[in-house]
Amino acid sequence: MNNLALITWSNTEYSDIWPPYFGRLERHFPNFEKSYIFLNEKSDHVPSRHIQLINNEKELFYKRFLKGLGEIEEEYVLYLQEDHIFYDDVDQEKIEQLLAVLKESDYSFIRLIKSGELHGTEIEENLFEIPFHSQYIFSQQSAIWKKEDLIKIFNFFRPKTYRDVENYGTIAMRNLRKTGCYYHDGGEQRGSLHYDSGVFPYIATAVCKGKWNINQYPEELGKALKEYDIDIGIRGTYD
Repeated sequence: MNNLALITWSNTEYSDIWPPYFGRLERHFPNFEKSYIFLNEKSDHVPSRHIQLINNEKELFYKRFLKGLGEIEEEYVLYLQEDHIFYDDVDQEKIEQLLAVLKESDYSFIRLIKSGELHGTEIEENLFEIPFHSQYIFSQQSAIWKKEDLIKIFNFFRPKTYRDVENYGTIAMRNLRKTGCYYHDGGEQRGSLHYDSGVFPYIATAVCKGKWNINQYPEELGKALKEYDIDIGIRGTYD
């Protein structure tokens, strides 16, 4: 995957999620070339294969995020969060094909899951353009991004907190006349706004409002929690 790096946004507050996150990442997506994790402080619990980029938790979110992006040399990034836990193998060949499509397009990203926007125009098999009128142009689900565009978007709307990102990101993209696509190959629906992805099969997302999302992913998340001996009662379950 030439010129593509994985980036994971996380915080030491969520370090209890790291064992299944990093463990499943290594198992189901082992051939990634470069991986960075954006953190509030350095941690010995992050596997050495992942480069820790430390930010100041007291600063506004956009400054922290842009600091991390500024330290990455690759031109394309695959965005992840620590609760995007894999339950099956990534189709790396398809990821490389989608990266090639993005490089030759005017799109800012290709989202690897059908999420939020449930319609759109199919521009090629299983790849759908997200319309400008959609309220879900921007999403924090896993996607391949042009790093340059991601920097422009964050510099434009400057979200103060993590929660502001999805609330105002779509407005920013409309103002900048940017959009993207999502990949959907007919996966099962989870809840009202998410579908499984055959190319990038992860739990979207494993934690909701600080609690385990076991209701939407009883089998997939249940197996991961059991494998890594995680006490579900500590965080509790999301209803």
